[in-house]
Amino acid sequence: MAKKKGKREEGFTFPEFDKEEFRQKELRDSKVILFSVFYALVIAVISYSLVRMTSLERSVMLFGFVAPFGLIKILPFIVDTSEFERKNWFGPIFMSFLAWLGLFILFSNPPFNDISNPEFGVNEVYIEEDGQWNLTTEINSDTPFVLIVSVKDNWKIDNVVISANKGGSGFMSATPMVKLESDNSFNITGSHRYYYYFENGLDAEAYSFTFTAEDEEGNSTIRKTSISIV
Repeated sequence: MAKKKGKREEGFTFPEFDKEEFRQKELRDSKVILFSVFYALVIAVISYSLVRMTSLERSVMLFGFVAPFGLIKILPFIVDTSEFERKNWFGPIFMSFLAWLGLFILFSNPPFNDISNPEFGVNEVYIEEDGQWNLTTEINSDTPFVLIVSVKDNWKIDNVVISANKGGSGFMSATPMVKLESDNSFNITGSHRYYYYFENGLDAEAYSFTFTAEDEEGNSTIRKTSISIV
């Protein structure tokens, strides 16, 4: 019996490479990338200006999240997007968002801006013993002492003030504290510290102290602590 001949498979032929079409797509994609970054820069500058001139930080963040979708309306005026599918829009929108986020974070920090509040660290009490100022946790009445608080900011602290209540009633209004320099007369070491010297000490009582730190951009933070004089 004669064997049946199988069907002859047709050979696969690669489509002809269209160099001009490839060049046009590469040029289009490059324009999309460059414009997406430029668009993000414009949005970041607008966001920075709004934060500097208003108190709409949350609205600015929402604006930054939504703005990249504006590329859907703007890009067709820059490049031919007739062949764009839904998935093709994800790249420029996501890239624009990341570029905006990075630039906005850059503009939100020194030297461009400062939107962070000062941060308090430890607060300490020093009394003089045998001619030296030593750290203590116990203060006797009428004993001179130095009350110190540490505070940092990512740019520069403008002022730190102290106020206090004695037995539930105010006795000390907002009073500026002094920055502790390296050559201070108490020979106390440390950086980013502010102090108030109670030269005549205080009466035996429970005291509540409130520290308020403000930086040069007007951002402020409050810290409260209690001290008992025995």
